[in-house]
Amino acid sequence: MNTRSFRIVFVFLIVVYSLHFSSAAAQDQPATPPDPGSNSMSFGAGLTTKYPYESFGNDYKTGYGILAMMDYPFIPLLDLTASIGWNHFAEENASEAIDIWEFTGGMRFRLGVFFMSGEVAYYTKVDDTSFLPGLGLRFEHLEVAMNIRAVPSGSWTGWRVGYYF
Repeated sequence: MNTRSFRIVFVFLIVVYSLHFSSAAAQDQPATPPDPGSNSMSFGAGLTTKYPYESFGNDYKTGYGILAMMDYPFIPLLDLTASIGWNHFAEENASEAIDIWEFTGGMRFRLGVFFMSGEVAYYTKVDDTSFLPGLGLRFEHLEVAMNIRAVPSGSWTGWRVGYYF
């Protein structure tokens, strides 16, 4: 089994495992989702790790970054989201390291603490726009999420840990 297949299986098992225990925990202590009627935006900050693959993985090593996040409860199960982030990828076979700014916006479908997201993202340096599907867990202030960017000009799997104020 190659490394990419192992990562996909690992992520799938984590999601299934988290769904099982998040539903069990929800019976004991229900999560308090944001109140859409309050019209209150949440702002946060996060750290990211990005694992490149395909041709981008041949040129660059694992990247890291920081980002600012925002979400707005649109309707009871749907949030509007946006983020701005900076990522640094060290060189593997490329002539020099690369710094990429990302700008994303989209929606998040929430089911308790679990969410699935779909965002459109623009990336500098690779000068590309792409769809960015993701999934994760969002507690009252803490968020853990994964997303996949799969395009010819730069493909990676990203992990994010964020805190909302």
